[in-house]
Amino acid sequence: MRSSSDRIGWVSSGLHPDETVMATRPRATRLMLGPAWLCGIALVAAASAQVGVTPRRGHISPSIVRLKPGGECRFRAVLEPGWLQPARALHQVRWSVNDVPGGNARLGTIDSSGRYRAPIKPAGTCEVVVCARTQATADRRMWATVLIGSKRPGYTVVRKWDEPTDGSAHMKDPVSMSWDGKGNLLIADYAKGRVFRYTPHGRYLGELGPGRQGEGPSVSFENPTCVATDAHGRVFVSDLRTGPPRIRVFRPDGALQTAFAAKGVGPGQVMLVRGMSFDSGGRLFAADAETMRVNVYTGSGRFLESWDRAGVLPGRFAEPYGLIVDANDEVVVPNFYGPCQRFTATGEFLLAFAEPDPPNGPVAYTGIAGDRWGNVYLAVRGSSGLVQNTMDPEPRPVRLVKFNSSGVLVYEQALWPDERGENPMVVDRDGRVYVAFKRGKRVGVAVLATR
Repeated sequence: MRSSSDRIGWVSSGLHPDETVMATRPRATRLMLGPAWLCGIALVAAASAQVGVTPRRGHISPSIVRLKPGGECRFRAVLEPGWLQPARALHQVRWSVNDVPGGNARLGTIDSSGRYRAPIKPAGTCEVVVCARTQATADRRMWATVLIGSKRPGYTVVRKWDEPTDGSAHMKDPVSMSWDGKGNLLIADYAKGRVFRYTPHGRYLGELGPGRQGEGPSVSFENPTCVATDAHGRVFVSDLRTGPPRIRVFRPDGALQTAFAAKGVGPGQVMLVRGMSFDSGGRLFAADAETMRVNVYTGSGRFLESWDRAGVLPGRFAEPYGLIVDANDEVVVPNFYGPCQRFTATGEFLLAFAEPDPPNGPVAYTGIAGDRWGNVYLAVRGSSGLVQNTMDPEPRPVRLVKFNSSGVLVYEQALWPDERGENPMVVDRDGRVYVAFKRGKRVGVAVLATR
């Protein structure tokens, strides 16, 4: 996979090149339209009214740019073309940098016209996100990536905690991570059949259950595969139970509230849930790796619909292995062998990115996370990491790859050459990435921050 530096050129100052060109229109001329013309126009208008019900999406141009310190770039918010409707520039836009309206001296500033100026002395990071907010598009938040200076973007490990896998550790085989309602980590362990809770600094707080910080009874699972938390702090856990429903819901205090989604291939049933996430309305999206579909439920577990699209063509699922929902309620799903795909909240296919790139690039995708700026983080493996003996797994090199909301590569970097497990991930509000790992006889979590 090529580095982002292969695709990004320097932009030091000035407007977007297209903005220096102005077109003038001739004065309107009177046309004599006959009945046939009028009938055709009426049919086109009727078709436009029927097809144009779905709100149009927008985007920021450019979607990624590299600037010298103090350099400038003019960003534009664009309403994408619709049915028989051209694209057009948007003007009623609120601009921010890393969610700071207008930006600041540390992140860079942006004015009401979209003109961004990078800080002369960047502090802390060489990567910021420009955001445009508008009510005129379906995706009311649009993001673009700014790389400042010549420094290559990337992450470095700022802290980690680990435990031995000799039986005395809590974790043995972490496969899914989520934040709880209080900002602590929930980690589902496939082999132990438990969901553990840790602080962001690695202090063990106990297991999921009605007890407080490890006191009282915990809840056991049959090979849990996924854990997720909704906006009310309720914890949803899927496992591989044969009889009862496979998705259980726990109140924030750990008490069991309800269960749904029985084992099977029928409507609303699941086999192997590998990703769960919620939209702003509280709907649950669950990616099933075995039935090759995404199920949608209400927050109470009532089945709504399935995106039942097995296949390898764009917009179809071939072992979906993870799922996130971003701040625009768009759904991002990686197939295990690639690519990663983005959909609207109603299942309309938008784009594919992170295409597999053998022999040296990624061919297997085993972890996904997203941040509040629409960036997508993937844990990927190359061809050498595909074969694994489950009794005595061989080391498998793993890489972290980051794409922005437009599917453009921001950076990639190697994590560990001797990984022996999967790499579930979450991202906090400050952009730090928490990655679970299993290396040799140690299992734990590493925290990565931008360098």
